Amino acid sequence: MPPAIHPVDLVEVLRSKRLTPAIVFLTSRRACDEAIDGFAYRSTPIPPTRSAAIAQVLKQVATEYPSIADHPLTQTVQQYGVAAHHAGHLPSWKIAIEELMRNGCLDAVFATTTLAAGVDFPARSVVITQSSVRKARDFADLTIGEIQQLGGRGGRRGKDLVGFVVITPSPYIDVHVLARGLTRYPEAIDSQFVVSYPMVLNLLKAHALDHIQPILAKSFAQFQLNKRAETLEEQLDALHVTMQPFGPRECMDWISQWQAFDQAKKRKTQRCSIELQDAPDVKARWPFLTLGRVAGLSKGRGIVLRQYRSKNRRQAMLSVLREQGNIIESPAHIVTQVFDHVVELEEFRRFPWCTPASMDNALHQLQELPRRLRPLPILMEKDDIDPPMLTDVLQEEFPCPTCPSQKACRRDYPQALRLRQEQHRLTKTIQALHSELWHRFHEHIEVLQRFGYLTPTCQLTEDGEWARLIRINHSLLLTELIRMDAFTGIPPSLLVGVLASISHDDDRPGAFPRRSSELGTLLRQVRTLAETLAPDEDPPLLRSDVAALAEYWVNNPAESWAQVIRKTTMAEGDVYRLLARTLEYLSQFRTLKATHPGLADIADQAMALMRRDVLEELP
Repeated sequence: MPPAIHPVDLVEVLRSKRLTPAIVFLTSRRACDEAIDGFAYRSTPIPPTRSAAIAQVLKQVATEYPSIADHPLTQTVQQYGVAAHHAGHLPSWKIAIEELMRNGCLDAVFATTTLAAGVDFPARSVVITQSSVRKARDFADLTIGEIQQLGGRGGRRGKDLVGFVVITPSPYIDVHVLARGLTRYPEAIDSQFVVSYPMVLNLLKAHALDHIQPILAKSFAQFQLNKRAETLEEQLDALHVTMQPFGPRECMDWISQWQAFDQAKKRKTQRCSIELQDAPDVKARWPFLTLGRVAGLSKGRGIVLRQYRSKNRRQAMLSVLREQGNIIESPAHIVTQVFDHVVELEEFRRFPWCTPASMDNALHQLQELPRRLRPLPILMEKDDIDPPMLTDVLQEEFPCPTCPSQKACRRDYPQALRLRQEQHRLTKTIQALHSELWHRFHEHIEVLQRFGYLTPTCQLTEDGEWARLIRINHSLLLTELIRMDAFTGIPPSLLVGVLASISHDDDRPGAFPRRSSELGTLLRQVRTLAETLAPDEDPPLLRSDVAALAEYWVNNPAESWAQVIRKTTMAEGDVYRLLARTLEYLSQFRTLKATHPGLADIADQAMALMRRDVLEELP
């Protein structure tokens, strides 16, 4: 949404205060484009000398990037000295705008927050018109790091003695959020290291298995895991101190004795001779499914509100708040993953098990969580033996009626048991953190062995030798498609369509050309295989409309870039990234000339057909 002050008036004020050139950060692509359109109706054109300077810079850039020669926004930029810069534009046009700013030709650039990171794009002033940014379903406050990235664009090295950050008045801005972001330390960097199947194959190709664990131990990801473990170790040390008054008494391990007696007494009270045993995965996850824990479910994600056991079968049960806003009561085995994220909730003894205020906050946080969360490492205990039940020696009232510590044990048992359980939970978590990367590595090894890419001794098989060359997302799906001969003998346009659908990870709606029936049939086969592989690899979106656009680009070489763009409502910057990513996937297939020459030839033909017009500017 635009700022309360009109963009034209804003630029005029900045010019009068000598605060240009400026970068004005807006909330959306549409807001940036609408801001530029406003200058055609309300602004006075810049002097001819400045227009000529802009035209000269654009002409120089066009020698390397011909796609900007006839760009529709060229006239607006030359007449008013302002421009828009966002992900919906072609990379070549964004390069041209950056070059104009470096040469001091523009007064203002209207941009989204994506410009703040990763681009050397300074200006004298930065104008912030927002304190939140649109995420998956709603707006969320900018983080401290994001705000400091925005503010960091202000001030040009060697040109300005000081940079300015201007905050415009707006009903959609929270000054406290911006003040916190501009004055506090940014959030800690979080490693994005991911163990992938190609990485496992290539490491096993170059190193023996026992040499790989030290390599993983030196990674930044493991360093962060160790730091988290150190924090938990401090908590564990504090627990040990707290547990000292509950140390050995007449019984060396009196807490376990009381726990066994308590369980036996409950069995007798409920007249239940056989207790249902939890599955190993449920038993391992159960201690972590506490109030506020975010968990992955068989469908979607949810926040744990309470844990309990059913009255009849003593089955492990959970009350879970789902993303849709409903609360379900379900067996604990619906949890497929436990994430390292806890939402603060205020517990309530009756339904809905937390206060309404904390419920609304939790639902909002759940809907705004990123798609990929760090899973909490949980190790399954293969030989988990329950403590022996002392039913033979237990009495009606107390297991040790003559023990002098009877009263003390009865009084201390509830608190001591809670502390003991917390100790066990922390110990397991620490062990899992120290071995998380290695554990993930072994999980990938087991999958690769099951599919025949590795031998039982972790040697690469014949298929593993060529599969390691597919170093892209959804590599397992692609290698399995190759092994199934799904791409054998197909025309290049079908290969391009399928790879575009696999590579695309954006769910923005849009209008696209109609796909061919052959492409639809092939995509159904790919979707079926992707669903089969879902336990081992996250499936791609597999949008058939996006695949149709890529297929149309290959099948209509006579049509220009502009003509194809008019066939879709997708922004040309998004189309460019889609086709460029598809070219990257094709280049991976082209490396298989030795083992799959037919597929490599089809990939070569497809790349030749795709590289035209704007795509010829790719390096």
